[in-house]
Amino acid sequence: MSWASRRQFSYLSLVIIFVAFILFLVLRPIIFKTPICADFKQNGTELGVDCGGVCQKLCPFQVTNPTVLWVRAFNVNDSFYNLFAYVENQNKEGAVYSGKYEFRVYDTENKLIGRREGSTFVPPNQRFAVFESRFNVGEKIPKNVTFGFEPDMVWLKKESVIQTLEIKIDRILFGDDSQSPSLTARVNNDSIIDIPEFDAVTIIYDANKNAIAVSKTRGNNLKSNTESLLLFTWPKAFSETPVTKDVFLQINPFIFPN
Repeated sequence: MSWASRRQFSYLSLVIIFVAFILFLVLRPIIFKTPICADFKQNGTELGVDCGGVCQKLCPFQVTNPTVLWVRAFNVNDSFYNLFAYVENQNKEGAVYSGKYEFRVYDTENKLIGRREGSTFVPPNQRFAVFESRFNVGEKIPKNVTFGFEPDMVWLKKESVIQTLEIKIDRILFGDDSQSPSLTARVNNDSIIDIPEFDAVTIIYDANKNAIAVSKTRGNNLKSNTESLLLFTWPKAFSETPVTKDVFLQINPFIFPN
């Protein structure tokens, strides 16, 4: 092979190598796809299809369903009742952004009076309340209430917020008028984080530890190192003498960044 032929061969080899390199860069993402959590396949570190591992979504076998501790209907006045479910989520780092639920109310003959649907976040690793106000039973007398979440809720990795923030509730006091009961409490945000919104819930118990009344109020913009007064009211006297009270906050963990 002559010197000119060898030079042409070298040039051609360089061109072929350059074209092959460009084709490799173009085709590599297609041939060797990087596993992602939305490709409808189980790959990478995933424990299921697009769940587990590095994915924010948890697989169904990684979580347990919330436990309904108790559910009741509390008379507000006349034919209106507040529906209340006390629920526990034992998943330490599993939360639901929006879970659909349903209350069903039955009369003394176990006939369905009606239902109330809604949706709520499910905070990780804590007890929380689901509250529906002013359910009208008409002429019926409610006896039993059931509560349940719809199946197949989407569970996401989320650390507990309420257990990491330095928040305390004190100065819980009943008002003086027993015919129009009221309860006040002070919430202190001693953390370095502002809380843009939250729910405050109270449960009132009699001497036998039976819940006789519930209430919920909305709070907004509880800044770091500030306090706020919570007020709960009821339109009529309690059915039993109130003895103990429980006041707690419910903070949506998804309003905070990961």
